[in-house]
Amino acid sequence: MAVPAVNILIEKSTDFSTNFKLKQDGAPINLTGHTFTSKMRRHSTSSTAYTFTVTPLAPYSNGIIRIGMASTITSTIPTGRYVYDVLITISGTTTKVIEGNVLVKGTAS
Repeated sequence: MAVPAVNILIEKSTDFSTNFKLKQDGAPINLTGHTFTSKMRRHSTSSTAYTFTVTPLAPYSNGIIRIGMASTITSTIPTGRYVYDVLITISGTTTKVIEGNVLVKGTAS
């Protein structure tokens, strides 16, 4: 499965969320019973990581997930560029389904 690259923007000190529709061979992936992991780092080998919450949205047969991060977490992230990915585990096999860059921008308030 080709991994789509989707860049995202996070405003520091605000709640962040975005939805993705996961497909395989053009059809939505049924998300029932699968687990997800998603992190962002300054670069792929950085020891410091920030974890997104990943929530499958009902109905699970539509293949839609939401990744998010609370303002209490985004407030601790230094501004700058990062990389992230989303992994899905199906029947013990883990696969990357989304990747991209993250820009964390400062806020004036």
